Amino acid sequence: MNRIRKAVAFLLFLLLLLLPCAAFAEGENDDGPASQEDELIVPTKDQETEGKPVRVNAAAEEGLRQQILDTYAAAKKRARRKSFKGYCGAYVANQLVVLGINTSYLSANGNNTFELYRDLKTTSGGYSISAYRAKDYTLEEALRAIMGKEPAATNILVGFQKGTSSAGKKYGHVLFIHGIRNGKIFYSDSCARTVDDVKYKEGEPIVCSLESFVDLYAKYKLDGVIHFSQPKKVHQTPIIDVTASTSSEKLVNES
Repeated sequence: MNRIRKAVAFLLFLLLLLLPCAAFAEGENDDGPASQEDELIVPTKDQETEGKPVRVNAAAEEGLRQQILDTYAAAKKRARRKSFKGYCGAYVANQLVVLGINTSYLSANGNNTFELYRDLKTTSGGYSISAYRAKDYTLEEALRAIMGKEPAATNILVGFQKGTSSAGKKYGHVLFIHGIRNGKIFYSDSCARTVDDVKYKEGEPIVCSLESFVDLYAKYKLDGVIHFSQPKKVHQTPIIDVTASTSSEKLVNES
């Protein structure tokens, strides 16, 4: 009997030792659900996560939305306009000055803005230029090529030879993408747009998938895509508060 009692006592002792270890092992890999401020993305090559999703703060995306709003306000102030009313060339040209990509205003219509930059190596603001011509790339191919080189790309100009409206067919169209994050396009336009059943006013931040962006402009005739790469010494794109009249612009580029 004593041997049986000792054996039972020993087994109970072992069980008490193992229970806390089992409970710890069950929860050690449970990080809990992502908060509303976070989202799951595919890790980059330099993240040692063995292919697991990584939680990142959504501040970068909110920063792009705010940059679009700030740039639109500064561009209107610089152009002395309450609205660009479809003047796509003026809107983009003023954005490039406000963001410091250009140091001076370059006037152009939608159908010749791409031509201003395609043969240049750098802008007046020191940004290097990569041109993707329509004869070599579709819109989707050009954007994917840029994303392949820089997954979180910024400062992309898209020029169209022709739009779909009467003015667009004559003067073309141009727009500026502020950034690409997690496969989403962050940009604004010089006229109202409806994207994925969401209505956006002139200058409002538009956020959509690459596929939705390409579909939206599928009937436009592409001229080409320009990627402005920041100088190495530039860590953050500035919003330059400058004022200059652009009242001489008379061509409406609404597409």
